[in-house]
Amino acid sequence: MGRLMAAALLVASLLALSSVPHAAETVLFGFEDDTGGWRVPDWALEKEDHVARDLSLSTDWASEGKKSMKVTSEFLGGKWSGAYVEIEEYFDWSPYSKLLVDVYIPKDAPAGLKGKIILTVGDEWKWTEMSKTVPLTPGQVTTITADIAPGSKDWKNTIVDDNFRKDVRKFGVRAENNRTEWKGAYYVDNIRLE
Repeated sequence: MGRLMAAALLVASLLALSSVPHAAETVLFGFEDDTGGWRVPDWALEKEDHVARDLSLSTDWASEGKKSMKVTSEFLGGKWSGAYVEIEEYFDWSPYSKLLVDVYIPKDAPAGLKGKIILTVGDEWKWTEMSKTVPLTPGQVTTITADIAPGSKDWKNTIVDDNFRKDVRKFGVRAENNRTEWKGAYYVDNIRLE
């Protein structure tokens, strides 16, 4: 009787653990020690409408831990501009169905900034943007969530399948404006898979 009771308690404990929210999350980048290979790509530095100037670690804000990645930008007035940063690394995300990124813009940022996740996938290095942008609210944390499960409609002109998820070559985050000039920074933290 004692073994049966112990086994029942073990099963009950395991079931309780499986119902804990976010138990299946894997943090990819928390930016506690360094920027982990993230950078402003050279091609973006050469384009007028790509306005990320630099990135660094910051203690100004964090959604988890004490630090985040700070992206210093100079958004243009009168036309679209985006501040894009990326990491080039091979990722296999086939066990996961969601990609989440916390983004913060300061209170003094103008209304109208939006965020987006961009992936480069497969042997052909296909640039794949989310099909929608996510509004960023000044002074608040916004979690950009992208569905990466097979059949997802979150990506422009792309069929999401297991091949898409298991061969990610670059992963990028972009804040973009709607014709509003602004010199400032946005912050990225707690990049995770679920």
